[in-house]
Amino acid sequence: MTSSHARGVLIAGTGSNVGKSLVVTGLLRWCRQRGIAAAPFKGQNMALNSAVTIERGEVARAQAVQARAAGVDLSVTMNPVLIKPTAAQRSQLIVRGHPVGEIASGRWIATKRELLATVVEAFEELSASHELIIAEGAGSAAEINLLEGDLANLRFAQAVGLEAVLVGDLEPGGVFASIYGHYTLLSEEYRSLLRGFVINRVRGDGGILQPGIDVLTRRLGTRWFGNLPLIDGYLPGEDAINLGVTQWSPSGRDGLGSRQRSEAPIRVRVVELPYLANYTDFDPLVLEPDVDLRFVRRPEDLADADLVVLPGTKATVTALSWLRSSGFVPQLEHALGQGCWLLGICGGYQLLADQIEDPIESGVGRVNGLGLLRAQVVFEAEKVLANVVGTAPCFGQARVVGYQIHHGRVVAEEDPFFMLASPDTQEGEVTVREGSCRDGQIYGTTLHGLFDADHLRSPFLTALARARGRSFASQLHFDEFVERSLDQLGEVVGAHLDVAQLLGLERLGG
Repeated sequence: MTSSHARGVLIAGTGSNVGKSLVVTGLLRWCRQRGIAAAPFKGQNMALNSAVTIERGEVARAQAVQARAAGVDLSVTMNPVLIKPTAAQRSQLIVRGHPVGEIASGRWIATKRELLATVVEAFEELSASHELIIAEGAGSAAEINLLEGDLANLRFAQAVGLEAVLVGDLEPGGVFASIYGHYTLLSEEYRSLLRGFVINRVRGDGGILQPGIDVLTRRLGTRWFGNLPLIDGYLPGEDAINLGVTQWSPSGRDGLGSRQRSEAPIRVRVVELPYLANYTDFDPLVLEPDVDLRFVRRPEDLADADLVVLPGTKATVTALSWLRSSGFVPQLEHALGQGCWLLGICGGYQLLADQIEDPIESGVGRVNGLGLLRAQVVFEAEKVLANVVGTAPCFGQARVVGYQIHHGRVVAEEDPFFMLASPDTQEGEVTVREGSCRDGQIYGTTLHGLFDADHLRSPFLTALARARGRSFASQLHFDEFVERSLDQLGEVVGAHLDVAQLLGLERLGG
């Protein structure tokens, strides 16, 4: 089972969070800057941050960012298998963009073994329409206890005919031993796929590493493609390990860091619910200099909040039980009494309803919600997956852009938060009421990514500041900021790595 036209490379890693996503994203933007038609791929991802594709399928958010870096449409072929944890020993399995059921942790390897053909097929389909595929590995490439079920590392690479480059992280220490251990642990059939290595997050003068690099290349008979420095910029995080920070160092903020923060910033507190999903919704708020955003797990942390957010969660009923047992409900009610605003997003919106009927996600049936919005929630087997546009009547008809990923349908009696444009085959485009707005203080929506749009984020925060007796003026143009950050990453990757050799561009004739 080998691809007849695989062109590209697998970026594997010595562990999780070593910089694989960053390297792939930077290489893809480097290719785009040079007119090379490249695309991202990750055979299997485990993440609660996801995005909606052009086919109305669901893939991991990291591949969405990589597709943007490459300048290509996001497709389910770029992440054919996605695993979304829903409980301690259970996860939802998404294949080619759509849920196909749940798997218990004890069945993971057997299930993954069966999915290799699906992953190879998706890779073949993607490879047929692009000059180059830059694939991302998962976790460590030498997890020898899991090789039999590997869908993203060297078992996958062997199946499609890709060679691999290993990324090691200097920051925690032990990078040489980690790289050496990966080469020596792997069997010859997989070790032969490793073309070389990259060292990431190098501070200061990388020359101090050269003696160790020389030893590795000599003993392993492999190649060093360069060192990447610690980079100032922005890249959305993939997992909860990056809550409230960016995957690059956020210190520079591409010019934002030099602006003075307000002495009275808007205090946003995001409750860190169990199985928190799509926390990248709040990246634009993290990057606003006059917003103080914190993820919190204690009720007392809401005491000074101007805005409390209940974010998305992949386990709504579990999150509801946790909120009550942790003492958040009386603190939420107290905050509302003090004029604080409350926003629920997706699963967080469902929590605010009167009742929740859930035979799908938790299987518990009917439970009482928080009762802060006149609404009912019913979970259905078919997942809503859509990219949407609309306006916000509560905020001067501001234009909104977002995406929906949920099983729970909310039927609300409140004023709508948004009016969404929806195509109707008979009457053309119609508007659909979405979300809830109650008393100008409690809001709910199924939309993720709503703060990415400057034209909604700015009036929302301005109105909130006014209600709290303060002022606000946005200093962020988010889309431009993301594009500049991706360009910067592409330039840094090109300056510090031997990209032409790493990507094997001689095979493309360039």
